Amino acid sequence: MQLFKNRIIQTILFGLGATLLFNMIGYMLFLQAFPKDAEEEARIKQFQSTWDKRAQYYKDHPHEELNEQ
Repeated sequence: MQLFKNRIIQTILFGLGATLLFNMIGYMLFLQAFPKDAEEEARIKQFQSTWDKRAQYYKDHPHEELNEQ
């Protein structure tokens, strides 16, 4: 094919391929640096529920000490 013999097209395709390769390597390194721990996620969700309940309680029952700030 004549299109792939064009030097500009070859350069563009090489650049796209290199960019894709480096992005995949970066993504893999990111996944290694921040592993997903299901137990930790469940613990965080448990606290999030508590925080939501407290926020609702303080919204329903305003305290004067909190309003002074």
